[in-house]
Amino acid sequence: MRVAVIGRTRPLLEAARRIVGAGHTLGLVWTCRAEPFYRCDEAHFQALAETVGAPFFSGLDIATPQGLERLRLAACDVAISANWLTVLRPEVLAQFPLGILNAHAGDLPRYRGNACPNWAILNGEPHVGLCIHQMAEDLDSGPVLLREHLPLTDDTFIGDVYAWLEDRIPFMFADTIDGLASGRLSPVGQPDDPAVSLRCHPRRPEDGKIDWTRPATEVHRLVRASSRPFDGAFTTLEGRERLTVWRTTLVQAPSPFLAVPGQVCRVSNAGIDVACGEGLIRLTELSLEGEPDARRASALVGASLRNRLI
Repeated sequence: MRVAVIGRTRPLLEAARRIVGAGHTLGLVWTCRAEPFYRCDEAHFQALAETVGAPFFSGLDIATPQGLERLRLAACDVAISANWLTVLRPEVLAQFPLGILNAHAGDLPRYRGNACPNWAILNGEPHVGLCIHQMAEDLDSGPVLLREHLPLTDDTFIGDVYAWLEDRIPFMFADTIDGLASGRLSPVGQPDDPAVSLRCHPRRPEDGKIDWTRPATEVHRLVRASSRPFDGAFTTLEGRERLTVWRTTLVQAPSPFLAVPGQVCRVSNAGIDVACGEGLIRLTELSLEGEPDARRASALVGASLRNRLI
């Protein structure tokens, strides 16, 4: 199978290496500007292309007449893609008889669009999906070839999901290419009914602001969905210093209580218990603006049961 690589990120790079190791041919490598947190950049993709003798291109001009001619000359059967900066146009998709395969971090057809794992955690889903699907003109609507699930529990944070994605994407891309080559895998179309899908829109750092009037279960989901590698859920200590909450657990109150949401109710070696609209949540990892020492930050937040998070 002759395969093109179009996109960015380390999982895509590792997928390409696995595909070559399985005996397939890289016919083209095309990337664009990397984000700092990708842990690989254009130079890594160029080195891969040089190692296997594939043409290498970098930039967003893939849909120009010159770009389309480069794709035509590469004569690839299929492409794998991840995190391309723009929507790949139909004329680009048409250059590959078996299409362009995308690794989508969402359980299709239910979760389409952006930040799907974060939204799945926020919605209390039992699992998050990873799908290898053929790209289509409409967002994340193409036929699915391979699917895996990661169970979500109260102890699953977004960083755990991203670690799973980074581990599984290379294997799933390589397995899909092998399956297409052997005829073991066939594309399965998604339902046309728009009612079965959620269009997930991007989340921004300010969306992590904690509303303490919400139930503890919802606050815990927000913390889990906003934690590393993202900017974290946040609040303030008495309306002053920004307090970032990285990890929490749900706890049962030892006895009935009355407290305004955001009230510090109990401090122990296990963490700081805070009142929510319903129930208690325990802060187990936090950082406080202006205080680089984590232990000192926790001590300041839990210094008084009169303290309130706003």
